[in-house]
Amino acid sequence: MEESKIVLRSVFGKVGMKYYIQPCRDKNGNWPECVKQVDSFGNMIVSDAERNSGKPFIKVTETFTIEDGKTFDLTDPWDEARWEAIKNCPMIADSREQRDAKGNLIIDGDSKRYGRAELYIERPGVEVQKKVSKRQKIHDAESYIFDDPRGAEGRLKVARILGKHMSHASDSDIKDYLLEIASRDPDKIIKLYTGEDLELRTLFLDARDKGVIRSVSGIYVYGDGISLGGTIDVVISWMRDPRNKKLLESIKRDTYPDLEVSNPKALEKLNKENK
Repeated sequence: MEESKIVLRSVFGKVGMKYYIQPCRDKNGNWPECVKQVDSFGNMIVSDAERNSGKPFIKVTETFTIEDGKTFDLTDPWDEARWEAIKNCPMIADSREQRDAKGNLIIDGDSKRYGRAELYIERPGVEVQKKVSKRQKIHDAESYIFDDPRGAEGRLKVARILGKHMSHASDSDIKDYLLEIASRDPDKIIKLYTGEDLELRTLFLDARDKGVIRSVSGIYVYGDGISLGGTIDVVISWMRDPRNKKLLESIKRDTYPDLEVSNPKALEKLNKENK
């Protein structure tokens, strides 16, 4: 049931601040269906069908007093109507971290407030779900690190791709570094372990270190000036392109020449693929 509740929080906290809000139009200038106009006597204008429908309607002139912690239970028809009536108010932000079209925080900017919002929506069930999901992701990321099928060598590769050169560090230190990344950004670790780019990124780093891939005027090139791209991500995309398969295998052979001697089967396979 927590997912069906909306709690309004004030940026000033529980200090007794009161906000007086009337029904608001949406971004297209339309009133919510539950909001009705009133006549000169202040009576709500509704049709007979609407009056007999049993649906809750809100006067366009009605004023709601909102304080920090005001809760709307969307399973209650009247609460749902009240929320629909005021949810488009510019004083209410979708979340504490909502940003405007330019990426500025609506409630708290770097040196000023970019919007009128002083209230923000808190969804208890959703917030709990986010925390559980984040914890699950951290757990998954940690599992990938501990259970790396390549062991210490695999963890060293991942650390290297993340920009950390730890060739002389112990496996424990590498684990500690990767686990720290997992706690802050589990998606980054999960993407490296589950994506298709781990080996390609390792190949790129090795090829660059050995001079097989060079940077010329800000562009990575191979061989006689074959352009691969200006950034690592572009180069990886180039490597993934099936049209570049033969050149990719050529880069692999130039980068790992011992593979041809130490692994005849691998060489035979490469030769067959390039025919």
